[in-house]
Order: sequence, then structure tokens, then C-alpha cells
Amino acid sequence: METYKNKKVLIFGLGTNQGGVGSAKFFAKQGAIVRITDIKSKEDLQPSIDQLKEFRGIEYFLKGHREKDFDWADLIIKNPAVKPNNKFLIYARNKGKRIETDISIFLNFINPQRIIGITGTKGKSTTASLIFQILKSVNKNVVFAGNIGTSVLDIIDKVNDQTLIILELSSFQLEGFKIKLVSPHWALITNIFRDHLNYYSSMDEYISAKRIICKYQKSDDFLIIGKDDPIADTYQFTNGLQSQIIKFSADNLPKNFSSILQGEHNLKNIAAAYQTAKMFNVEDKLIFQILSSFQSIEFRLQIIKEWNKVKIINDTAATNPNAAIQALKSYPNSILITGGQNANLDYGEFAEAINKYAKSAYLLPGDATEIFKSKLVNVKDESSDLRKLLTEIKNEIRPGDVILFSPGAKSFNSFKNEFDRGRKFNQIVSEIFKDSN
Repeated sequence: METYKNKKVLIFGLGTNQGGVGSAKFFAKQGAIVRITDIKSKEDLQPSIDQLKEFRGIEYFLKGHREKDFDWADLIIKNPAVKPNNKFLIYARNKGKRIETDISIFLNFINPQRIIGITGTKGKSTTASLIFQILKSVNKNVVFAGNIGTSVLDIIDKVNDQTLIILELSSFQLEGFKIKLVSPHWALITNIFRDHLNYYSSMDEYISAKRIICKYQKSDDFLIIGKDDPIADTYQFTNGLQSQIIKFSADNLPKNFSSILQGEHNLKNIAAAYQTAKMFNVEDKLIFQILSSFQSIEFRLQIIKEWNKVKIINDTAATNPNAAIQALKSYPNSILITGGQNANLDYGEFAEAINKYAKSAYLLPGDATEIFKSKLVNVKDESSDLRKLLTEIKNEIRPGDVILFSPGAKSFNSFKNEFDRGRKFNQIVSEIFKDSN
């Protein structure tokens, strides 16, 4: 097994969502000489830096990158959010530097035959969480990591050769599998919509990134995919694959099945989890007991408060229009807070859905908002100040109303990321909507 003692490791992008923190911790514990570079300031990154304060030997070079740091490094760990065509990555490649990700390092220690990998444009977190809840009820040797705010490198010491590892994987994280030319033994794709076209140059490139989850599978591996996924079908996603293909569909659920989770999209997530659990011979009775009682996870159509018979729902993880449309269909006639930054997506259908399903709309600023707001019928206000919008909404609501925070867009113009956006929303709600008025 490779050792990293005294290796000079450059963490290229610390970030605020655990990946860079997990990598820095891992290599510091391994005895590596760790240096971190990020374009953000110390103030922006302070929560991540605070998690590394025990490792006093780590050096930080922030508010920009320097070529000499890449010259210095024996190993560069790329944050998933850094684009492959970044000029510093190109510089490092031209210098013959070794470039990896936290996932590719993880795969040096973990057999992909023990991995259940879940990806998709939306539904990853809910579906992966459902599968984890089901499998851990029959097998205590199951762990959950990936794109959930937990670095994969944090779990290496917690697994053995028999551990089942459930990984929620973004398209960015799948680059680590490409580096190693492997795919998980069990690969699940929840769905594919247009997304991240500010990162990828085309839909073809985005599809190729998602396809890594099954591209290197062998004939004894499994791909679980939706029975009717229009984009996957259009792009002939499964053509040329060696793996055994299993289709999931909400039609396979019992007719009388009911769930706490709202929405047709969640029925598909449930169907995907059901199909996966069946592969591990879990009894239907236990599967449906868990599926029917599962609560929504943080920031995904999460009911955060019920105030004077008004539901307040935080769906900040809806970062593209398709996800927000599903939220509106799940909670029609809601008071919607939406908008933000565009990822080179089409917002025409979203505008139609707002007019059809929303009682009224309050807008966050951004270039995505600029695309669709002129098409809206009942816009109440636009502001980057969530407190101002929520205060206005408080004066509008009536018993039985639903306040739905589903931006349908990225957040980087006003917030660090969608999770920062969601936490700020929750905090303001707790201050404005007291237990009684």
C-alpha cells in the first residue's frame, strides 16, 4: 500500500463542503507535508480552517494560486469543483505532476467490488439515504459517505474487506473513478436532467461524466437505472456496457403504498431504493416499513417549521429548474421563494410551472432570475435579503398556506453554496416565525 510520509501534498481547493478538509486531515495524519491553496479568503474558509487547527504544520496560501506551489508538490489533490481545464491544472500536467482526487486516493484502499455507487442529477441523497437505512437494518457492516458532507477519506479506518460502502457521487467526484479506470460493483443512476452546463461544455460531456459510474463495469457488475429516463434513452446511455442492467420503476411499488415523502420524483427515488435493496435479499415487509416511514433529509423538501397552520419548506438543494418544478408539483399553490445563478440551463418551462402551480413568487436576484422573471404573472418582490422577503411573506400568509423555498438555481452570487443558503434560510425563519404570533 502506498505511503505518503514526507510527501509534499498540495490540496488544490479547500472549499466549504468537507472534501478538501477530509483530504488535508488524511494526508496530515499520514505524515505528509501539506499545503493548501484556494482562491477564497481566510474569512470565507474559516469554518474549514477551524476543522484543521490541530494540524499545525499545514500551510495556507489563499486568495489566489501560485505556480510555485504546483512546482513544489509531489502530489496534487484536486477539489471536485475545480474544472479540468483550469490553467493551474494544465500547468501541473505540463510539468508531469501527479494529480488525483479524494475519491481516487480512496480507491487505493477500497475494493470497488464493495461499493454501491449512487449518482444522478437529482435524488442522489434521498435514494442513497433510503438504501443505507434499509441495508443497515440487516447488515451492521455498512457505511455511508461521499457527496453528503462526509469525506470518503474519513471512513477508510472504519471499513474492512466485508464492509458495504454506499457512496453518493456527484459527476465531479466520478472523475476519481476515471483516474483509476474502475466503476462500483453496484451502480445506480437516479435520473439525468440538464445541469452543470456552466462546468461542462455540452450535454454530451455531462453525460460522459455521469457514465463513468458504469463505464468500467464488467459482466458480473450491476447497473440500476430508471425504466423511462428520456435523456438516458436519447443519449443511448447503456449502449456498449458490459454490466447487467436492471430497470426500476414506480410501477413496481404496491398500489396501496404510501410514504411521508411528497412528490412523484420521490416515488421514483423510493422505487430505485426498493430495486437495489431487493438485490440484497431484504424482505419486502421490512423494505416497505422503512420506505414508508422515511423522513425527508436536510434541505430536500424538508419541512422545517409549521407555524399557525402554515408549512415552511426548505428545498435549497433544488439547484436546477427541474428540481424546483418537482417541488412545485409536490406543493401546488405555495408561496414560492426562488431564483439565483444560471448554470447555462433553460428556464422557460420553470416559468410556466411557477405560473401554473405557485400562489405567488418572491425572487432572489441572479442571471437565472433575469431569464424567467419577465414571464411570471404574480411576482411580489425581488431581493437578495431573505429576511426582507420572509417578513413580507409573513404579512401575506393565511392558515393552510405553504412557504416553499426552492431556488431552482445556483447560489454563488449571494451565498457560499446551496447549504450555506439553506442554513441562512432556516436561521431567519426561526427568528421571524416564532412559536406564536
